[in-house]
Amino acid sequence: MPATKTSRTLLTSQSLAAATSVNATELNLSTAYGALVAVKLTNGATAPTTAPTVTFYVGEATGTKRKLYQVAGDTVNNSVNDYVCEIPAPGMFVNVTILNGATNAITVEAYAQELTSV
Repeated sequence: MPATKTSRTLLTSQSLAAATSVNATELNLSTAYGALVAVKLTNGATAPTTAPTVTFYVGEATGTKRKLYQVAGDTVNNSVNDYVCEIPAPGMFVNVTILNGATNAITVEAYAQELTSV
């Protein structure tokens, strides 16, 4: 029996100013079997002087954030960093927060691959 998967855009590609953060659209997995959430960070010709961070949260209700995983980008000029976090089947609601480092803007985006049936 084939599985059904659904692609989700959680955060369209956008510039994130230095020392600011952005929250992606919450992913509701309350009727799904888990997901992969991918975040892409792209530094410009002049990278931030402190590494940006990506925090993946899960919660039992919409808006609830319990840290599942956190990863840091880098401070390398023109680098592209892709990070993927697997959300297990018990995960109900997923939130992603990206916090940029100091001094320079970066480009950010987030997507999910949701397992909706088996």
